[in-house]
Amino acid sequence: MKITILKISVFVLLLSLMGAGCKKDEDKNLKELDGYIVGFNPCSVHYHYRIGYVIISTDLKDTLATYNLSDETFKMPASVLFHPSDTLYKIPESYFKNGWGGMYFQASSRYEFKVKGTYRYAKENEKSTQVCTNDLDPNLEQIIIISATK
Repeated sequence: MKITILKISVFVLLLSLMGAGCKKDEDKNLKELDGYIVGFNPCSVHYHYRIGYVIISTDLKDTLATYNLSDETFKMPASVLFHPSDTLYKIPESYFKNGWGGMYFQASSRYEFKVKGTYRYAKENEKSTQVCTNDLDPNLEQIIIISATK
């Protein structure tokens, strides 16, 4: 009886340790975000996909794209959501009317939407592959926002 309890205890301990190891690996992949939402993927607007936002880091070293800041369905003005009841920004509809190929907000409003938080790079199966013309620079690294604030 004591051996059975010992085996079960060891098994539960091993499972706990395995779970803790995965969390540490995920935490190592998190990066700090300090930048501005400066534009969008025009394809996501024109074809009513989930909105892809372009974020430029404050040090101008990174230009990133994310698709997990917007509502599941496109509505104007585009809200940047983290929780169903919380909206980080309401970006005016006029900001999305840059013509078919334009992906950046007008220069006067490029630094209006500050964003800070944490992110990780999107895995292949998490990347947005919207079917349309090449509106967004395919070289932009896609990220998954874990948390964000203004």
